[in-house]
Amino acid sequence: MFYYKKSLLLTLFTTLSIFCIYCISATTNGNSGILTMGSFTIPIVSLQGIIAAVNALCCIIMVFIDFKKGSKIAFTIMGVSIALALIPIFTVHSLAPLPGIVSNIVSLVSIIIIYSFYKRSSMNSLTDFITGLPNRRYYVKEVNERLSVKQTFYLASIEIEDFKNINDVYGIRAADFILVDTAKKLKGKLGENEMLFRITGGLFAMLLNEKTVPEEKLKNVIRSEVMMLPPKEGEDLLVKNSCIVSLAAGIVHIGSNDNYKDSASVMRDAEIALMEARKLQNQKMCLFSDSLKKLDFEQKEAEFLIKDAMQNNYFYLVYQPQFTTNEKKLRGFETLIRCKKPDGSIISPANFIPAAEKTNLITSIDDYVLRRAMTEFKPVVVNEKKDFVLSINVSAKNIGTENFAQKLKQIIDEIQFPPENLEIEITEYSFAESMETTVENILSLKSLGVQIALDDFGTGYTSIAQLMKLPVTLLKIDKSLIDNIETDPVMCDMVDSVIYMGHIMNCEVISEGVENENQLEILKEHKCDFIQGFVWGKPLDFDSAVSLCKDTK
Repeated sequence: MFYYKKSLLLTLFTTLSIFCIYCISATTNGNSGILTMGSFTIPIVSLQGIIAAVNALCCIIMVFIDFKKGSKIAFTIMGVSIALALIPIFTVHSLAPLPGIVSNIVSLVSIIIIYSFYKRSSMNSLTDFITGLPNRRYYVKEVNERLSVKQTFYLASIEIEDFKNINDVYGIRAADFILVDTAKKLKGKLGENEMLFRITGGLFAMLLNEKTVPEEKLKNVIRSEVMMLPPKEGEDLLVKNSCIVSLAAGIVHIGSNDNYKDSASVMRDAEIALMEARKLQNQKMCLFSDSLKKLDFEQKEAEFLIKDAMQNNYFYLVYQPQFTTNEKKLRGFETLIRCKKPDGSIISPANFIPAAEKTNLITSIDDYVLRRAMTEFKPVVVNEKKDFVLSINVSAKNIGTENFAQKLKQIIDEIQFPPENLEIEITEYSFAESMETTVENILSLKSLGVQIALDDFGTGYTSIAQLMKLPVTLLKIDKSLIDNIETDPVMCDMVDSVIYMGHIMNCEVISEGVENENQLEILKEHKCDFIQGFVWGKPLDFDSAVSLCKDTK
């Protein structure tokens, strides 16, 4: 609508200017004639000056309407106006049009100044100040134009990884230096009709031709490298700071038959591919596909489910009993989270926990389970006066945060739950993520009396040397090791080794996923301390778990 209005105004003032030129031409007779209107007389030259002034005003307005198209039309019209004014000087040797010529030249200079100002302002609004590259606004304009003519091309969304942290640690000057250097290297890869933009922060966008192979073009740029940074203000020039800079790229192909509506939809798919590229260890490039879009949709759907469940209390807890292997004496319960939607359907944790672990939502789930489980089970452990253990899983992201031990202590104090009846289950991956912080949190929790279990042992993240140093009280054998214990001698020996290793570390050992009597007998033979699984107990609702506690002698 705005475009058509602008075109209409431009047409109107162009027509008016052409009419002005016609009037000036029609009144040009080579003499300083007089036009009589009743008792008034008007010199023809004065009338031409008025018309020229109106013409100049129309041309100036056209520049304001559309500085590109309007300026071209205005320059043409003013050139014609000056040429018409010069004709009498050379044909009849009269200087009468000279004031009009000067006025037209002044108007032309004014138009040039206004055009230059608008051009500079437009360039500034479309150019990134730090790198000199076209900016996000230019990206939107360029991609939308290409989409409108069904042009085929590639878009690569390229990100400097951990750029915010680089900015915080090394300072703005160093971050700007990295941006400029990265822009220079990426720009060096551009071919004919290819463009590079800086979108925001450490994010760039590159438009590549259809015949280009993006992976080949970017493979020497998308890699980690040590970049020497300029010294900070006040530092000795001999002092050199270095920073490891790595890039990741998500690439999307825009074909003539694709249904991309605008630049935002193209960038959205490129960023989906970029998120996947970040996970890759070596060459961090990923080409967008429909399967990635499906995964992204499932991730967002799971995130929505979690937020909705938190807000509307769809989550609830079940408790799977743990028993001593020989006497079948109740040790305690592992707490498991479930989700029940209003329609009565049960959502498995497998459908939302992996998605939560990719975001900070897993921390919210952990906190919910900790608080609710301790609140529900406090009367059981206090009134029954038995040493039941309430075992609760905590994510690697949560146990690896600096304030986790303090946060858990606050929850324990608030609920007044006996810390000796609480066991925190963590995975080996927790140590791979943040070894030092995780160990500090575990030591703090153990000083409170909280027990620590290493869950899913045998998944391979922890070496034996590391395992010997871990301050855990219980090893939990992963179900995948138990599944084939009856038929696979190698797996049977593996389980025996894990149990032996746990005992020499002064840890007790529990096997999860024990589903039949044969597995149970083998674990008894290998002196496994505890078992958990369907063979003796499926997950129970809270009331059933309480009843089991009361029935236990």
